[in-house]
Formats: sequence, C-alpha cells, structure tokens
Amino acid sequence: MIRRVAPPSTAFAWTVALLVSALATTPAAAQVNGAPPLEVLYGFTLIDGRGGPPIPDAAMAIRGNQILAVSTRRQLLSGPDAPRDAIVTDLGGGWVIPGLIDSHVHLSTSPNRTRAEAELERLLYGGIVAVRDMAGDARALASLARDTRLGQIHGPDVYFSALMAGPSFLSDPRPQASAAGETAGEVPWMQAITAETDLVEAVALAKGTYATGIKIYANLEPEIVRAITREAHRQDMLVWAHSMVFPTRPMEVVAAEVDVVSHVCRLAWEGMARAPTEYHHDEVPQYGNFSAASPIFTELFESMNRNGTILDATLAMYARAEENGDTDLSDRCDVDFARALVARAAEMGVPVIAGTDFTAPQGEPFPALYEEMEELATDGGLSPMETIVSATSAAAAAIGAQDRYGVLEHGRPVSFVLLADDPLADMSALRSVRSVWKNGERFDRTSYRPRVAEDERSEQPTSGPASPQEALEYWLGLWRRYDTDALEDVFIVDPALTYFPSDSVGLVEGFEAVVEYHRSQGFVPGGFRPDQELWLEQTVIADFDDSAVVSAVWHFGNRVSRQDVARGPLTLVVVRTNRGYRISHVNMGNYPGAG
Repeated sequence: MIRRVAPPSTAFAWTVALLVSALATTPAAAQVNGAPPLEVLYGFTLIDGRGGPPIPDAAMAIRGNQILAVSTRRQLLSGPDAPRDAIVTDLGGGWVIPGLIDSHVHLSTSPNRTRAEAELERLLYGGIVAVRDMAGDARALASLARDTRLGQIHGPDVYFSALMAGPSFLSDPRPQASAAGETAGEVPWMQAITAETDLVEAVALAKGTYATGIKIYANLEPEIVRAITREAHRQDMLVWAHSMVFPTRPMEVVAAEVDVVSHVCRLAWEGMARAPTEYHHDEVPQYGNFSAASPIFTELFESMNRNGTILDATLAMYARAEENGDTDLSDRCDVDFARALVARAAEMGVPVIAGTDFTAPQGEPFPALYEEMEELATDGGLSPMETIVSATSAAAAAIGAQDRYGVLEHGRPVSFVLLADDPLADMSALRSVRSVWKNGERFDRTSYRPRVAEDERSEQPTSGPASPQEALEYWLGLWRRYDTDALEDVFIVDPALTYFPSDSVGLVEGFEAVVEYHRSQGFVPGGFRPDQELWLEQTVIADFDDSAVVSAVWHFGNRVSRQDVARGPLTLVVVRTNRGYRISHVNMGNYPGAG
C-alpha cells in the first residue's frame, strides 16, 4: 500500500530548518576539518519514493554520502537562509528517483566471478543500487556483498539468502551447483530441514554466512515452515518463501508470518482442491477452475495484509516465457491470470515489489528490472507511481533496509537516479538514465562499457542459455516436452556432437544423428507432455568459464511413486558458443538392476 506524505509546503518548512542547521559547517571549514563540502543539486523534478506527488523544480542538499535536505530550488537557494558557499550544480533538467532495487536475482547459482561482476556493473549503471539474491553459493555471494559494499567493485549492494528445504529437494541441480565441493543439504547456506532439525543451530549457521534472510523453498510441512520463521525472526533474520512450498499452501505460508512470498503464479495452488506433496516442474494448477476475483484469493490477500506479507510477483519472467513459447516455464503459468492476480493484490493494498528471477541477454545494455517494472505498470494493474514504489521503498522494506534505501529525504544516503524522461508518463523512460549516484559516488551512463564487449577471449553468446546451469535446465526441459524443435537450443549443431545413450550400445555421432535418436524416443515437432519424467540427483557442475562438465545420477520414471525407476551415471560437456551455451557430449550409463 502506498504511504502518503505531508504536502510539500509542510515538508519544506522543516527541510529548510534542517539545512540551516547543517550549514553551521561551511565548505571552507569542512575542508579544514576533513569533512566533504556542502553541495546543492538542482534543476530536476523529484519523485521521493514514498508515493507522494512529484516535486517540480526541486533541489537536494548533500554532504558526502548524506542527504541534508530535499525541497524546491526556491526554498534551498533563495532567501536569507540560502547557503552562500555551497557547491551548486545544475543537473540540466530531467527526473530524479531513488536508486532502484531488484528484489529477485540469482548471481551465483553456479558461481562465475567474471560474469557476476559484469552483471553487477550493468545493474549499477542501470540505476540499481541494491539487489536481493534468492539463493546461491554463499561463499561467492558474501565476497560480492563485501566488495560492492566497500566500492571495490562497481555494483549494487548485495543482500542474499540461505536456503532451507526438505531433503528431497536438495538433489535438484541448482543446490548441487551452489554447494559444489561440499554436500547440498549439509552446508550452512543450503540446509536440508526435517522435524528433527535443531532450528536454533540451523538458523545460526545460516546467519553466519552473512545472509540477510532465510529462503524457504520446497518440500516442508506447515508446522516446519512456522517453526523456521519463528526462529529466524527471533535471531533477527528475515524470511523469504516461495508462495507455494509443497505441501504447504500459500495461505499456510502467509499464516506462518513470512516476510515475503515469491511468484504470483504459484498462488493459484490455493484455489486447487488437491496439490502435490513435493515440488517438481510437471505439476501445474488448473487455471480454468478459478479467477483472480474468486473469494479464496480475496481471503488470501486479506491475510497478507493482516500479516504485512509482501508479494514478489516476478511477473515479467512468466510473460517472457509465454512470448518465447519454447522455455521450461512457458506452460507453467496462465499469464493473463497472473496479471489479474497482481492487480487484485495491489487493489487490496498488498505491497508488491519488483523482482525479476531472470537476467537480460548479455548483449542487452539495460537490466531485466526494467522489463518487470514495465510489466507491472502496463499489465499488472499498478500505476506508474506504485511501480516506482515497488522498486524503491517497498523493495527496501523487503530486505529490512527501509532506513537506507528507497526514499530521498533528510539523513538518507545519497543514492538516486537521474533520468532524462518522465517515468510517470512512460515506464520506458527508465532507459533514458543519465547518471546514477550510489552512496555519494556518481556514475555517468556515458562511462558504461559492458564487460562482455571488452572480453576478447572468446565470442560472447547472443542468445540461448547464458550459463552451463541454464544449458542443463534446457536439456532437462527437453524431456518434459519431447519437442524436436527445441534440439537446436540444447545441442551444438555440429558433426562433432557425441551421444552415448542409456538404452543402446554404441555412439551416436553428429547433430543429425542425435535428432534421429530423439525421434526414435518419441520426440515430435511441437512436443507433448510425457507421462514420465527425467530428473537428476547428486549433480556437480565444474565450470571452466568457456566450458563445463556436469556429472550426476539420472533417474527416469514416476518421480512421485519412484516405482520401476531407471537410473545411471551421467556426464555432460557444455561449451560456450556465439548462440549461448550448448551441450557437445552426453554419456548416459545404466546401473545394473535399475528400472
């Protein structure tokens, strides 16, 4: 819900009084004392981040990394109390908004420092001053958080989570990659939780990684979700959960008093009579059975309001999947329903925050957050001002840093974005960013040089999977859709492609032969949803930047009953091409007696 502020005339009186007090130290005296000089910036319209009306012809007084006053130019630069010795800078018109926050990123699922630094720099020069990372390798994330906070690398401040889930989820390739070298489920940032777990110790271990919050992912009963949340709050940690934890439904997740729930599409499970007991990709709600106006969602949003639960919608991720039509997400969400549900939540006063859960292609100059904000403003039912709040003050509350980010007012750090165009008229104005201030340091957009353009070691991917982890997920997605049209997005189209199948003796060599092999397995143009599933356990990804080796144990059959499941060792070789990462070698063995 948007919080309204006092009218400008009331606010101006006390901001000027604060400025007069701040002027007790003149620029000359400040230099003698070693303090930064007083600066007054003017020549812009200001949006403060709280949702109140914009301030035209605004001015901002700052000293170092502290905002001293925000008012109009007339109030700050005219009259008997105006500073006489301040450094006065005309920003030349435009619009100033608080620094943005992307509330759902994954910087280090399978850590690669070069790629992470390149992405962080793109985010910063796009106006993003903080991010909420929703699970990855905490060893890498803690390093990135330290270095961005100290200004040793250019990027937004990083707030990250430690993941907790039921033991069965930890065999997923993503936690396996994030715990590389150790055992997923047994490390402080990726913990398997059961009814017997000592939660005091588990939360203390998570907090020791420098994590801000606990991410509750999947395969946990309601009473365990409640217990984790209670203990995390007792130890001053936030709790960020999936909206459907399996088997814990959205209403039960909210009742546990978590701070944020992610993924609007999964709220649909609250409208289903039956739901899976464990998380896996193939299960989707029957969207035609309800609408956003159904009483069950009204009840859910009323509960979210009572508990102060924030919604991390990730709406653009699903919209992109629907547009592309060939991704693993494309058949998991009814986008029109999701848009209507976000609009209903916002209408009822549920705080909505802007989070992406995807990255823009490497050649794209601007961050993915712009797409999420445009989606919220055009199809998600939020006004342009509410959308800006979703990426500023509301997002700051989601990371427990509402006193540091999201609002431009006296006492706050100097972190804001200067746009050439009006974002209230069109959210695409975000792409008119001219300069970004983060913690008092200015970054001009004209100085931005994408890291990938400077990397001469190899040609960078321009489409397709952007990492070995994504390439692995594309391959698993093949076996959920049986679509021959998707094979080019997974394998190198080259005679050097090699494939040792599990169901025959000998080598399948070359792309065309691999296509024929998949046809023999029942793959068809356009694909279909099979009755059985391929999944991996004990996954390890060894990433060598331009290539990677994946080792795992594959399973094929019914993942729920696990009866007559075939299994065996798997090795994949993934290489980087100019069309994204692709698989160049597959070796699927069989364990004796399996299946």
